[in-house]
Amino acid sequence: MTTTSQISESLGRWHQCVAEKDMAKLDQLLADNVVFRSPFLWKPKAGKELITIVLSAASQVFEDFAYHRQMTDGSSWTLEFSARVGEMSLKGVDLIRFNAEGRIEEFEVMVRPAKGLQALAEAMGKQMAAQGLYEKFING
Repeated sequence: MTTTSQISESLGRWHQCVAEKDMAKLDQLLADNVVFRSPFLWKPKAGKELITIVLSAASQVFEDFAYHRQMTDGSSWTLEFSARVGEMSLKGVDLIRFNAEGRIEEFEVMVRPAKGLQALAEAMGKQMAAQGLYEKFING
């Protein structure tokens, strides 16, 4: 299997995880050294466990989540999305970079407007706390 087909297959599995709100399959998609960047974190988070925590929480707090456009240079993908968090509508992009094995090695999120980002950060914190994972994520 070529790298392009591995990446394409992994991207398809990512879309399936999002559609089903099933982040249990992330272990197969994430590289061991995966890095996550977010506009509400002051430094990147690294490792499968922490990234699974944050992406699982996001899958629970987003309402009406939908991807609209995809752009690529081959190994990196930009996925434009819209969603709601409570009454707040937001737009954003997921910047996903795959390694040669077709695993996600970098995942960066950008969200607007600022009030949408604030609502998202608050909802994510509450979701992780409800799961007993907030401290682990923040201190990890």
